[in-house]
Amino acid sequence: MFFFKKNKFHKSYWKLFTIILVTIIVLFSSGYAQIPSQKVYLTLQGSISRALQGNNQLKSSYYGLQKANWDKYRAWTQFLPTANLSSRYMYIDDRTFTERDFRSYLPPELNDVIPQTVFQESYYTAIDVSMPLFNGVLLNGLRIANASKKTAQKMNESMRNNILFQVISSYLAVLKSEDLLQLQKDFTNLAKLNYEKAERQRLAGRLSENELLFWEIDYQSQQSSLINTESVLRTTKSVLTNLIDMDMFTDFEVESTIPINLLNEAELFTNLSNNEILQMIKFSDDELIKANAALTASQSQTTLSKLLYKNTYSSYLPNVNLLYTHAWRENNTLQLDDYSPKTFIINFSIPLFTSFQNFSNVKSSYFEYRQSEEEHQNQLDNIRFVLSETANKIIDLKTQSELSKLNVKYSQNNYRIIEQQKERGLISNIDFINTKLALQNNELTDIINQYDFISAIIELNYLLGRLDKIVLID
Repeated sequence: MFFFKKNKFHKSYWKLFTIILVTIIVLFSSGYAQIPSQKVYLTLQGSISRALQGNNQLKSSYYGLQKANWDKYRAWTQFLPTANLSSRYMYIDDRTFTERDFRSYLPPELNDVIPQTVFQESYYTAIDVSMPLFNGVLLNGLRIANASKKTAQKMNESMRNNILFQVISSYLAVLKSEDLLQLQKDFTNLAKLNYEKAERQRLAGRLSENELLFWEIDYQSQQSSLINTESVLRTTKSVLTNLIDMDMFTDFEVESTIPINLLNEAELFTNLSNNEILQMIKFSDDELIKANAALTASQSQTTLSKLLYKNTYSSYLPNVNLLYTHAWRENNTLQLDDYSPKTFIINFSIPLFTSFQNFSNVKSSYFEYRQSEEEHQNQLDNIRFVLSETANKIIDLKTQSELSKLNVKYSQNNYRIIEQQKERGLISNIDFINTKLALQNNELTDIINQYDFISAIIELNYLLGRLDKIVLID
């Protein structure tokens, strides 16, 4: 009886222990399990804010601007005095010491009269102060530092506008891909229903095998287009996540409609005549450079290159420096000597012959400056070409958008008629498929034209420096 109770106790104990162990394992497993990532919801405004805060290119441009600020401070500090404390220990061998110590050649009674100036072990301490009084390179360096700061500011502004343009374009590309994907899904589902209906008719003996293959090919074609559209959507999302400093594998959704301010801008351009659109890009060179941040930055870079070229002539100018030394006479102890000589020097130097190094440097800087000028002019010409191309694209897309809307309306009406006729067996399967494909292509074209029209307007505003006016920045 006692054995039975003891055995029963052990069984209960092990059962309780097993339950506790399993509970601990489950708790630890749930604690360390990967928490499913929540879907991120993005608006255009939110995407822009993320990009302005976390984009690596903007951060790099900001650090470049900070560097230019400190370079300007450094240029001013070149005119301030510098002080150095120098201390020296020297040991000379016996023979050299004997040769240098002239007191060994004097009578002993004079050793106490003439102080010792040469020691076998000696210590020397001095404070040296230097300051430029005139230096052409340093004077021009102030102008160069100011120009560098201005260039960095313009480069930062240009980079900001470029990132802003890329974010808006990428956001619209995601919206465009999602609309195309939804349309493609609708047509794929329709093709699937038609194929399943054809299968049932084939089993009932109402369709031939060749007719069934016709519907199957249509279904497979729609599936292929669907896969391709999904791939395009993934690519556009990857571009957007890269711009806004978001992990590429983050699950996110964008606002399902085009932002109202972009639609208003598109409506404004829709009501403009072709001549009014073309008038928007007519600028003088100075006006265009002032409006376009990239051209402003390029002009600043050219100005900086010109200053660097002029600065090379400073190598022919004299340099005047002030030197002051407060030293303690050399002795054989670490203790500073009672006598401390003071030296005041004004040093004047001018290059007489430098083996044509200065001349070659001037020529090199000159051609670098000319190269910068030509690159700036080339960029100006390219911007004018892109402006003209973009304005013509807007005019063309405005016309195409109006036409595509009419085509969609016509195709929808035609598809309803053909669908009714097909149900009554009045038309062939080929005619029905062609009508459906015509509707699909027209709807795809209408979506593409709508987004391309808005994207072209965004590009024009970017080139003219007006993005901030149509996109509100927090």
